[in-house]
Amino acid sequence: MENTIPVSATTLELDEEKPQSVKMAPTSAHLWVEVVSIAVLLSAVYMGINFWREWFSSSDRVVFSVVVLIGLVVAFVRSDWVGECSLRRFLLGLSFFLAAAIVILLGHFLRSPKVSGIACGLVLAGWASIRILGESVEHSLSLGLAIAIPVCLEVFVELGTFDLFESQLITLTSGLADSTEQSHVREGNKLIFGLGVADQFSSIGRWDSVVTLFGIAVFCVLAFRRNLVNGALTIVLSGIVWLAVQAAALVTMAWLGNRNGVWYQWSAGLEIGLFAIAIVLVVSLDQFFSALLEPIPFEFINVDFPLFAYLWNWMCGLPTLMLSIPVRDDDFTELTETSQWEVEA
Repeated sequence: MENTIPVSATTLELDEEKPQSVKMAPTSAHLWVEVVSIAVLLSAVYMGINFWREWFSSSDRVVFSVVVLIGLVVAFVRSDWVGECSLRRFLLGLSFFLAAAIVILLGHFLRSPKVSGIACGLVLAGWASIRILGESVEHSLSLGLAIAIPVCLEVFVELGTFDLFESQLITLTSGLADSTEQSHVREGNKLIFGLGVADQFSSIGRWDSVVTLFGIAVFCVLAFRRNLVNGALTIVLSGIVWLAVQAAALVTMAWLGNRNGVWYQWSAGLEIGLFAIAIVLVVSLDQFFSALLEPIPFEFINVDFPLFAYLWNWMCGLPTLMLSIPVRDDDFTELTETSQWEVEA
């Protein structure tokens, strides 16, 4: 007896319209989209010129910007530009342009030049929504958010987040020193050891600061096209990597100094080495979570109990709402019985 129950997959694309309901916007092919984008972008930069001048006055912020810009270029190269611009996508891109103009006006009236970064991000998201037609709208929005990150970092500075980083680094270094039996005394933002003073705890303002590692994490998210959960983990853990590498280096220097009777000074070569180690760790963590957060292939999904696989694939695919749901076919093959007498005949 042969009993075959075929199973197929139904893919729900919740962020796309059905082909028969898509209305095209042929006017989006003209160059006026670039003209509008450049005009609004220049307005945003001019309104926030003081913010950008201050932003590029710090070495770590310059390195951060260069790394993120390279990530954006790689993301543009890897994007699928071939497609058709639907009316819905076209109107969404115009909405981003309008939102950018509103943000520029609010920043002007409120005397807040820092919102220029948000306006620039909205402009890039609007342009990408209309031009990068083979990708989802979430992809275009993520490219725009990368330009708005400097504003978020400035808000974190005002909230004292980086002061908290420095405090945690001192506490972590002190704890590691205690665990290795390195006698020391904490005095403000310094740790006084027997042969010298450890005071390299600044989290911003240095070219190898935590801001730079954030830039490396954002580069991984953009260049390797990471989804929401993977990207968030990479960015958050880059700060933890900075804490771990810096603390381990300071305690190792103190341990070597006590053993050899010489206090080792913080040098440019040491900074380069630690920065290279931190980059390798951040990229490795990104690759690890990319491998861990792979969707479950359809052939390994239990059709009778697909809820776990459904939720896992949904989480791994965020922010794109594209879900593959196991569906048991209604068409059953005919049940055939072959008797022994029929075979012998």
